[in-house]
Amino acid sequence: MISPLTLIQIILALSISWIRMTIALGLSILFSIIVGVLAAINGHAEKIIIPALDILQSIPILSFFPLALYAFMGLHPLIGPEIAAIFLIFTSQVWNIAFGVYEGVKLLPRDLLDTSKSLGFRSIQRFIGLYLPASFPKIAANIPASWSNGLYFLVACEIISIGEREVKLFGIGSLSADYILAGRYLEFWISMIFVIVAVILTSILIFIPLMRLSERYRFEAYMGEVPRVWIERVTRPFGEAIRSAFMEASIPGYGRLSSIMESLVERVRAYKIHAITIILIISSAALLYYIPTVDYVSSSKLLLSGFQRLGVIKPLTMIGFSLLRVLTAISIAMAWAMPLSILIYEVRGLEKVAIPLLQVFASLPSSLLVPFIMRFVSDLNLPMEIGGVLIIVLGVQWYLFYFIYGAMRSVPSEEVEVCRLLRIRGLRLVKHLYLPRSLPSIIMGLMVAMGGGWNTLIIAERLSLDGHVWEVENPGIGKEISLAVSMNDQALLAAATIWMAGFVVLMNRLFWRRLHERVVEKVRM
Repeated sequence: MISPLTLIQIILALSISWIRMTIALGLSILFSIIVGVLAAINGHAEKIIIPALDILQSIPILSFFPLALYAFMGLHPLIGPEIAAIFLIFTSQVWNIAFGVYEGVKLLPRDLLDTSKSLGFRSIQRFIGLYLPASFPKIAANIPASWSNGLYFLVACEIISIGEREVKLFGIGSLSADYILAGRYLEFWISMIFVIVAVILTSILIFIPLMRLSERYRFEAYMGEVPRVWIERVTRPFGEAIRSAFMEASIPGYGRLSSIMESLVERVRAYKIHAITIILIISSAALLYYIPTVDYVSSSKLLLSGFQRLGVIKPLTMIGFSLLRVLTAISIAMAWAMPLSILIYEVRGLEKVAIPLLQVFASLPSSLLVPFIMRFVSDLNLPMEIGGVLIIVLGVQWYLFYFIYGAMRSVPSEEVEVCRLLRIRGLRLVKHLYLPRSLPSIIMGLMVAMGGGWNTLIIAERLSLDGHVWEVENPGIGKEISLAVSMNDQALLAAATIWMAGFVVLMNRLFWRRLHERVVEKVRM
């Protein structure tokens, strides 16, 4: 029989983890809006931001552990570890939202942009009245996937370990891991039940209302009736205040404030080289102030030794095997994500049931499912590669599903009505309407899923749990990174991470990005 004290402990741990996740998600949304909008509207910024996002999203979360430990842990004995955990959760949540915002603003119809310029909209007015509404549907569609990915890595974020050093924070992730290691399976399953209930309530009360509210912000000629949700009633006073302040210019002194802001923006544009130089100098000074003990010569030598130990043939071989695993997993995920997204969109009544259930499955940390997958694979005498691919599927499928489902919700209503009048149904409807309209989101989802797949490799190719080591038979870059972390081999960790990130960026720039740009141009025409 479980004691009331244990139940209180589980509820408290769940609440603390949910607070960490919420703070990280809020920071992810804020970061995504700033970075995504800037990349979409400014060609020079796009050339810097998008490659940077490609690199960052491809870096496994384990590779952020040294930064989390050394940059944040020394700030304060209590606050430092919390900031480190929130930062790690942030790195698992932010990238798909940032790419979603970028895609949403990038897909804005040209006539709307031309109209806003001809009406003399200022920068802040275009941001509030055009860019934010275009971003909101993509943010709402990607929040569930980000939340799921945060839970996916929650155990790793609350138990930060590198080499012999380990920092454990109180939360549902660390608590559930303690229950497993202590053999307290009853408490573990009860904690999982609480997690499932919390995920269902979060989906019903927050995620689904946000997705329904986002239907009001579709740019189309004909808009069907969208039921009001409780979030809209609560946030309406704040929305009206912002609109009256920035769009209608009704507050005292707005004209002077707006002129000052516009003048500042123009000056930054005119002297952007100087501004960039100042920012780089300030950033460099801050880094040198807060990290004064770094020996850059020794660090360079350490990194060089890592590259020398890896060579060239070995990392290319590992990346080749890892790429095959990721592509196989993405193919499996696409086989169910596309049909199910279309089915839920066609049968709207399924949304209330299907989305919370999918959110529950998406939120189960894969590290907790690894023992069951290992047992399943070993009992059937299957290759460990099959188990590795199954774990990668768990990490990539939700990116694809939520990107595709968000694209389905953005299909213009008038085009759906035309297809119905012409009796275009079934596969013809998918071919002539759904697939062309969702193709930009599918490509963006595939690109983000590829980054998520490379992240998942660190769990799928090798994972040590309670003395048992899960390991695929063939080489893999995630396997190498996991070994480097377990041995606290900083040189090998850095070199393997750079090899992985470089390959992902190269693939994105030469293939995915070019394909996405072509599709976006066709859709905007």
